[in-house]
Amino acid sequence: MPSMGDMREIVDIRTVDAAIKIGGAVWFGVCVLAGLLRLVGVPRHLSLRRGLYLAIIGPIIIGLWLLWSWMTRYDPQTGYYGLDKVWVLVVNTAIFVVVGGLYGLGLRRIWSPSVPPAEEAIPPRRGK
Repeated sequence: MPSMGDMREIVDIRTVDAAIKIGGAVWFGVCVLAGLLRLVGVPRHLSLRRGLYLAIIGPIIIGLWLLWSWMTRYDPQTGYYGLDKVWVLVVNTAIFVVVGGLYGLGLRRIWSPSVPPAEEAIPPRRGK
């Protein structure tokens, strides 16, 4: 049994880095392939567009991971340590919220039918 002085991380940063990069690349390929194979009941151009839109989240996640890793890094030469800085937390939060919000809005536009559901649900008024 390890002693208290033998504390190590369960997963090191290189493993997480590789998993995110490989996972993002695999996600991209799977989504593009799904879009090319044509989803059931969806026209080919719409299926491809949806597949590509879902696929871009892979590179976006890789990019956000690289940015977060750079901002929270530890540099022994300069003494920079990003995890203890409030501005790093605020900037990362703002970036992730904006990117997530924009991606969600785009996803809603691509996946939504051409007629908004609210207009579909309201029956036309008949004259009195």
